[in-house]
Amino acid sequence: MLSLLCVCVLLALAGRIEALPFPLQYVNTFIGTGGDGYGVGSTPPGPQVPFGSLRVGPDTSAVGDVSLPFLHFGGYYYNDYYVRCFSHTHMVGAGVQDYGTIGIMPVSGASITKEIVSAYGYRSTFSHEEETAQPGYYSVLLGTWNVLAELTATMHVAIHRYTFATTGKTNNYILFPISYTLTPDGVGASNITIDPATNTISGYVLNNGGLSNRFGGVRSYFYARTSVPFLSYGTWLDGNVTNGGATSANGGKGVDVGGYISFGPSPSNGKPFVVELQVGISWISVQQAKANLEGEVSPNDDFDTVRESTQNIWQEQLSIITLDPSTNANDDLIKFYTALYHANMAPTTFSEYGGVYLGFDNQVHKLTNGSLGYYTDMSIWDVHRSQFPWLALSQPVVMRDIVRSLLLMYQQGGDIPRWPLANGYTGCMIATHADIVIADAYFKGIVDFDHNLAYKGMVQGATTQQQYASRDDIVDWLHLGYVPYEASKRGASETLEYAYDDWAIGNMANALGNKQDAATFWNRSQNYKNVWNEEKKLFCPKDRSGKWECPLIWIDVFDPRYVEGDAWQWRWFVPHDVPGLVELYGGQKTFATILDQFFSLSQDDPLNVLPNPYYWAGNEPDIFAPYMFAFGGRSDLTQKYVRWLLENKYTSSSDGLPGNDDYGTMSAWFVFSSLGFYPLSGSANGTYILGSPMVNNATFSFPRSDGSVRPLRIITYDQSALNVYVDKAALGGTVLTSPFITHQQLMQANTLEFWMTDTPSSSSSSSSPHASS
Repeated sequence: MLSLLCVCVLLALAGRIEALPFPLQYVNTFIGTGGDGYGVGSTPPGPQVPFGSLRVGPDTSAVGDVSLPFLHFGGYYYNDYYVRCFSHTHMVGAGVQDYGTIGIMPVSGASITKEIVSAYGYRSTFSHEEETAQPGYYSVLLGTWNVLAELTATMHVAIHRYTFATTGKTNNYILFPISYTLTPDGVGASNITIDPATNTISGYVLNNGGLSNRFGGVRSYFYARTSVPFLSYGTWLDGNVTNGGATSANGGKGVDVGGYISFGPSPSNGKPFVVELQVGISWISVQQAKANLEGEVSPNDDFDTVRESTQNIWQEQLSIITLDPSTNANDDLIKFYTALYHANMAPTTFSEYGGVYLGFDNQVHKLTNGSLGYYTDMSIWDVHRSQFPWLALSQPVVMRDIVRSLLLMYQQGGDIPRWPLANGYTGCMIATHADIVIADAYFKGIVDFDHNLAYKGMVQGATTQQQYASRDDIVDWLHLGYVPYEASKRGASETLEYAYDDWAIGNMANALGNKQDAATFWNRSQNYKNVWNEEKKLFCPKDRSGKWECPLIWIDVFDPRYVEGDAWQWRWFVPHDVPGLVELYGGQKTFATILDQFFSLSQDDPLNVLPNPYYWAGNEPDIFAPYMFAFGGRSDLTQKYVRWLLENKYTSSSDGLPGNDDYGTMSAWFVFSSLGFYPLSGSANGTYILGSPMVNNATFSFPRSDGSVRPLRIITYDQSALNVYVDKAALGGTVLTSPFITHQQLMQANTLEFWMTDTPSSSSSSSSPHASS
C-alpha cells in the first residue's frame, strides 16, 4: 500500500507540469481508449509528435491479467486495472493487434526473481485519479511499486522519468522485458545488451503481429541511456535470472528475454530518487537507434525540456484551427480538438535521423528530391475517405511525401500497396484505393511527384495480377465487368470498390492527357451497375452465368457476401457516381426516402456495442452516406443526420468514438463535419459537400494554392443544438445555390458563412457534380 506521504509527494511532482496553452488544454487523449464490443476506439493515449515514428505509452490488462486482444489494439484500455509495461510502438485505432514493442517497466522494493520477470509479474496497479495524459506527456502513479512514471517523446526518442518514492534498503530497478510484444506469442527473436561502462542498454525484438507476420515480421531496435549510473544489472532467459556477469541475452521464437538495471535504494533523507531514461528506437539497426537518440536529444536535454518542445510542436499543429472558447461549449471544444489531434497522429514517419529509411526491398535508402519524410502504416482502405483528404487540405507537404512514399514502395517492392505496415505489404482489406489517394492529392494541387510513375502503378494494379497488392479476380473483372460469386463470395463489394478506383484512375488519365485510357476507366467505373439487382434495389453478388446470390437477410453485418457490413450498408457505396445511383433507385424522391429510412432505423440502436445493421457510424463502408442526401435534393436531411451523429456518436468520454478510429478516419470525419463540409475523395474538381457546422465560428489557417497561408473564417449565425438546418450559405461573400463547392473555390475564399435555423430550408438543391468530375 502507498503511504499518504508517498502519494502526496509523487502527485506533487506530477504537478510540475505547467498549465497548458490553447488549444492543448482541450485535448483529451483518453477519448477513444474505452468503449465496449465494436465501440472500442483503440487509440493509444501516450505521447508522440505529429506523425511520430515512436508512440510510447502504457499497455494495460484487467483483473487476473486478462488482456483481450480486441480491447487492446492500441495497447491501453481505459477500464483496465494494471499497467503491464510501457512499450514504444503502437497502432493508431486499427482493428488488429500489432506492434507494442520495446517494453520497459520500473520496479521498486522487490528482488528480481523468476516470479517477477515471468507472466508479467512486474505489472502494477494504477488509478485514473493518479493518471494524466496530454499531447506530448503522460504520467501515472504505479501503485504496486510506489513509482511515478512520466513519459514524453520526440520523433524517434522516448524520455522516461521515474520517481521512486520508497526509502530504505529496497532497491530501485528498471526492467527491460525486451521479448515483450503486444501480440501474444508475437516474438520471433530478441536480444538485449547491457554496457555498464557507458550506462547504456540496447537490443531489438522481431515482432510477428497480426499484420506484420504476413511479411516476415518487423524488427524494432533500441538504444537507451540513463541520467545517472546504474550500480548493478542482470539478464534473464525464459525466467531464469542471471544477476551480474552476463551483459547480453538472446532468444528465438517464443523465448522470453530481458534484462534489468539497479540503482540501489532511495536516499534515506526522505527525498525521492529520480532517474531519467532516454530511449532511441530504429527500424534499421541499434547503431541507427543510437544516431536517432544523439541526433534528437542531447545529453543536456532533460525531461522537461523535451516535453516543452514536443508540446510546442502540438500547439502549432493544432492551432491551424482556432475556435473561440467564449462562443463554443467546453464539451464541443474537447471533442473537436481531440479529433484534430487524432487526425494528426498518423501515418507513421518511417524515415530516421539523417534522412535514411528501410525500404520495401529491405535495403536502406536516403530521402531525395527535397522530401521531408518517408511514411508508412497507412490504413488506406479507411483513410482515403477522410483522413488523407484532411491532410491534403491542411498539411499538403505531408500529403506530398505520403504520395512519394507510396511510389517509393512501388519502385522498391513492385506494387503500390493497399495497407503498408513498416516496410512490408500486408495485403489487408480489398481493392486498390491508393489510386484514390494519389488522384485526390493531385487534384488538390499536390503535384510535386512523378505523375507518370504514379499512373503506371495505378494502371498496373487495375489491369494485371500483382504479387503483393492485387485486386482479387482481376481477370473476371476485366472480362465480365464484375467479380463473380464463384471467385469471391464478397464479389459485390469488390465490384463496387473497383469501380470507384477506376473512376479515380480515369480522372487521373484525363488530367494527364490520356483520353482513350480515361474513357476506358470511366466505362469500367460504371460496372457497379452489373451487380445491381433491380427487383430488390440492392447490390448483390452473382455468378458467372448471371445467377443472383442475394441475401435473404439484409441486416446481417457478418454476411460473408459483403466486406465489414451488410446489404443495407453496401446499398450506398457508389460515391463516385451518386447521380447514377439515384437513377437506379428511380429518381431523387425514392432515393432520399429510402436513405432517410436507413438513417431513421439506425437511430433505434444508439449504442456502439454491436454493429448497427443500418447506418454504422463506427465503420467505413457507409461513412459517406450522410452526405448523399445532397445528391437527392434533400440537403436538409444531410444536415439533420450529420448533426445527430456529431452530437450522439461522438462524446468527450473514454468511449467517445463510435468504433475503431482506423488511423484517424473517424476523427477526420468529425473534424470535417464539424466545420460544415466533407470531401468526395478522388474527384477531379475536389468536390466538397456542405453539411451542418457544429462550431460557432472558426478560423482555419491553411496553405493556399499560391503558397501563402491565409485564414478561412467559417462563420455561423444562430447556430445551436436546435438550429441544425442551413437556411443559406455563402462562400467568399457569394450566396451558394448548390450544396457543392470545389477545392479551388475553397482555396480562393476568405469566408464560408452559414445562416442556421430550426426549420428545414426549401432551397435544397438538386444539382450535383457529374460522375466523371
